[in-house]
Amino acid sequence: MEDRVCIEKHRSIEQRLNTQDRRLNNHSERIDKLEQHQSRTETKIENLCEQIKSLVTTIKWAMGLTITTLLGFFIWYIQNL
Repeated sequence: MEDRVCIEKHRSIEQRLNTQDRRLNNHSERIDKLEQHQSRTETKIENLCEQIKSLVTTIKWAMGLTITTLLGFFIWYIQNL
């Protein structure tokens, strides 16, 4: 009788350990996927930051040209009065 109880307990413990092993492996795979996704996301964010810097530079140049053009127009207008 005691042998059966021991065998059943051992079987139950093995099932629990197998279940925990599967869970750990599953979590490990999910963590790996999350790390890969995070790496890709960081790369995309870096590229977006570079594009934003480029756009800011372009906007600064456009504003400078607009202001210069308006200033030239006002000077021309004043001279023609």
